[in-house]
Amino acid sequence: HGVPGAFMSMLGISFLREIVMKEYITHPGVILQKLRKEIVKTLKQKTEGKGRKDGMDMAVISINHETNTLQYAGANNPLYIITNDELKIENENSIRLFERANELNNAEKYFYEVKPDKMPVAIYDRMDRFTTHSITLQKGDMLYLVTDGFADQFGDKDNRKFKSKRVKELLLQNSHKSLHKQQILLENTFMAWKGNVEQIDDVTVVGIRI
Repeated sequence: HGVPGAFMSMLGISFLREIVMKEYITHPGVILQKLRKEIVKTLKQKTEGKGRKDGMDMAVISINHETNTLQYAGANNPLYIITNDELKIENENSIRLFERANELNNAEKYFYEVKPDKMPVAIYDRMDRFTTHSITLQKGDMLYLVTDGFADQFGDKDNRKFKSKRVKELLLQNSHKSLHKQQILLENTFMAWKGNVEQIDDVTVVGIRI
């Protein structure tokens, strides 16, 4: 996104360092709320008028490795979890089961998408508190935090978007592989899809195995 995006990234990193490392805050929802407050104040954003409303999409997780408990909060960016067992989650309305496991010969796997709040880290029409989801994990579970850059990339012979459904299928089919092999496969798939088409956005995929 050029200079505005770079500036926003630098602001975000600086504020996150203050919030997490100096204030010792690890609660994902509180992190997003404090980050939003700092962004709004620094950029002097207002709800009225036509001023710039630059912001960020983000997913934040915190893991207690002693209890294998995960906390997640998202600003437009979801959390994907691939597990061998059904999840125990506090609010079932916030989670969606990806129903392609049987068709992809992964009937023993459960692919969950934990939904984010539909608001950015910035001034917005909706300024509710960010929701923090608590989830109990199992050893071997795969977590994925993704931006929309992969899904929105144009390519293939018909110059169409890759779309999030293909991203989920790609992750599900290869979640059993080592993280290094998954990284190479994602990079190769993206480059093959993009071909000679210009890359339209940054692409970030973070994979964590419990």
